[in-house]
Amino acid sequence: METPQQNVIVERKHQHILNVARSLMFQYNLHKSYWIYVISHVIHLINKLPTPILKNKCPYEIIHNEPSTFLDLKVFCCLCYASTLENNRTKFYARARKGFSLVIKLGLKATLS
Repeated sequence: METPQQNVIVERKHQHILNVARSLMFQYNLHKSYWIYVISHVIHLINKLPTPILKNKCPYEIIHNEPSTFLDLKVFCCLCYASTLENNRTKFYARARKGFSLVIKLGLKATLS
C-alpha cells in the first residue's frame, strides 16, 4: 500500500543524498562512473552527523546505542601515488603513478589515474 506521506519523506532524503553527492562530484571533477563511491561516502557521512529530527543525535547513535565517533572518516578524493613495479625500468623511470583515492569506511577503495 502506497502512502504519499511516507513517499514525501523518502523522496526528500533521496534528494538530499543526491544533492550532496552531486556537489562532491562537481567539486572533484569525477566521472559519472564513480557514483557508487560518492553515494557510499555521502550516506556514511549523513549517518554520522547529528540531525535536529533525531533530537541532535545521529542515525548511527540511534541504531547502535552509542555515540558516533569520527575516527573512521577518511578524506574524500585525496591525492595518492600507485606504485609502478616493473622489471625493466631504469633509475629515471617513474616509480609511481599519480592518482586519487576514494576511501570510505566500508572498505571500498578505488585508485584512479
